[in-house]
Amino acid sequence: MPNIDYSKKMPDTVFTYDEDFYTDDLPDPQIDPVLPGARVPLKKVGIAPVDLPVRLRSRSGGEDKLLQAEASLYCSLDDPMAKGLNLSRLYLIMHEKIKDQLSLDGMEAAIKELAEKQGSKNAYCKLRFKYPMYQEALRSKGLKGHIAYKTELEGQYRDGDYRWFLTIDYVYSSTCPCSFELAHDARTKRQAAANAHSQRSILKVKVAFNRSNDNIVWIEDLVDLCREYIPTEVQIVVKRRDEQAFAELNGANLLFSEDAVRIVHEALDGWVDKGKIDDFSVVASHEESLHPWNAIAVSVGGYGILS
Repeated sequence: MPNIDYSKKMPDTVFTYDEDFYTDDLPDPQIDPVLPGARVPLKKVGIAPVDLPVRLRSRSGGEDKLLQAEASLYCSLDDPMAKGLNLSRLYLIMHEKIKDQLSLDGMEAAIKELAEKQGSKNAYCKLRFKYPMYQEALRSKGLKGHIAYKTELEGQYRDGDYRWFLTIDYVYSSTCPCSFELAHDARTKRQAAANAHSQRSILKVKVAFNRSNDNIVWIEDLVDLCREYIPTEVQIVVKRRDEQAFAELNGANLLFSEDAVRIVHEALDGWVDKGKIDDFSVVASHEESLHPWNAIAVSVGGYGILS
């Protein structure tokens, strides 16, 4: 180790690192703390984002998927006179309970232990990662590729009860119905070359489910629902026949942002009726090729959890 010595400038200070020194006799800011600001409890105090390897079980079974996630772990600070949460403790809980464990089991253990150790009523854990799935080409038989979905898996521990939330970003193409009609009008009346504007669009779908009822919502379930009701998903493997198929698929599924949200809302209402989920929210963002802004629509299931 190099010795960078500033003692000539500051003779009252030792600039040599003592690697053998160890003591527990250290100041603790949690004892008789200085408390600036309002004396109020805090909804969340914690750490994020933490790089963490996680294991997820796929719907089809087989080997678990080992993915790299960004994790967050929080708890409520209910005592308005407390400060100085032990952030390393949060990391150690996360590392011990979630790392390389099946995610839901690890998250459940982590938020329960965090709440108990910190004396908190509520604790929260969220994992963010990309979940890979296969996507088959539209018309080229036997061709497929991997497409990854931005995913959030969140667990909440509130007064002894658990709540679970799953969110995915589903990326698709949306062709504007108004633009399509105007282009058709120009072609039929004036033989003018015209095309409808389309854009890459993102559907953010969040569902609340109750794990205690064995109603685990698989990521694949949510992707399959989006693929069924909004079939113009962006494509991975595309030959000319597939590009033509994609153009036809867009023509058969003209979509405003509000159309996409209402279609998926109706499908998720069906999941609520079957007891598969407890609530949901849907956000569509059409990243306009006509305007310098996005067209956005939002809907919430309205069952009291995600309102």
